[in-house]
Amino acid sequence: MTEKLYYIDAYIKEFSATALSSEKCGEVYDTVLDRTAFFPEEGGQYADSGEIAGIRVLDVSEKDGVIHHYTEKEVPIGEPLFCKIDFDERYEKMQCHTAEHILSGLFHSLFGLDNVGFHLGKEEVTMDISRPLSKEELSRVECLANEIVYKNVEVCADFPSSEELSSLEYRSKLDLTENVRIVKIGEYDSCACCAPHVKSTGEIGLIKILDTAKLRGGMRLNITAGRRAMRTFAELYNISLDISAALSVPKSEIALEVKKILADKARVETEFSQYKISASEKAAREFPPTESNLVLELDGLGFGELIAYSNIAVEKVSGILVLLSKDGGGYRYVISSRTRNLRELSSDINKSLLGRGGGRPNMIQGSFAESLENIKNYFSRLI
Repeated sequence: MTEKLYYIDAYIKEFSATALSSEKCGEVYDTVLDRTAFFPEEGGQYADSGEIAGIRVLDVSEKDGVIHHYTEKEVPIGEPLFCKIDFDERYEKMQCHTAEHILSGLFHSLFGLDNVGFHLGKEEVTMDISRPLSKEELSRVECLANEIVYKNVEVCADFPSSEELSSLEYRSKLDLTENVRIVKIGEYDSCACCAPHVKSTGEIGLIKILDTAKLRGGMRLNITAGRRAMRTFAELYNISLDISAALSVPKSEIALEVKKILADKARVETEFSQYKISASEKAAREFPPTESNLVLELDGLGFGELIAYSNIAVEKVSGILVLLSKDGGGYRYVISSRTRNLRELSSDINKSLLGRGGGRPNMIQGSFAESLENIKNYFSRLI
């Protein structure tokens, strides 16, 4: 069993330990110490990083009470070693993890919801709750969470006895009975948790719910806190300054101006689409009659314009009219005919020309991944 110094003091940055083993494990070395302040990947949180005797620690895991440090090189065995963790990284995780406890406690006390998933990664923090909440409900929880931050409530952790545990009310995803570590945040939350946390809520600084998404009957929240929140909002503020300057409007009017621009863009796109449809119909009226199948490439047209062209031109084609427009590495198509049932032919057409699509007996649409030459050859042989 490895002595877990992070249980004694989450703020330990440097410590001395003796390596019990350091064995080659793939491209790294699996190093076991007699004691460690490195928190392993556990409870939804990624592992600490740092150094053992100047050798970089790349990952940390726990198995049967033994902490395994995966190091770049072999570590000297049987002698005291100077170890240090990347405490800036650790401290940010402590801020975020404690923030998650506060939010989870409020979701539970206010709405009876459970935290059913948690991931504290290097880039983002997500937590899953058992039922979706409204924007107003989430805003209420966020405001209350930050009030708890401002109150600078003490955060403490201990291992109550089995007797004490049986009388405690606490949150837990598992049915635990012994060696249970309870993290308590004043009167606001009590939760079984193995991770390091800050000593008081004031150290978190800020808690913010960034985004939400419905997930398996519940809701996933993307959150941030502490230093990460500061960096996030510094970045967002700089972006708002750039947008404000580009649009020549105050920051407070950015959203309104963007909505106006999008509305103008939609209007212009609609007008342009109508113009292209009219132009396609005009070109189709000038189209000469033909007695066979015909493949035409009309670049720059979308499905709306291709259909408009087809509706008129098909009347002048005795066989099958195939209209193509480049789409990435292939072609979008609209195929029409007055004499053939295209729905019956569509399966073979798509199979032969690496296509996808379908439609009505007189018109089908979709996409081909084949070359223009192969498409023309196919329809020249189709009787």
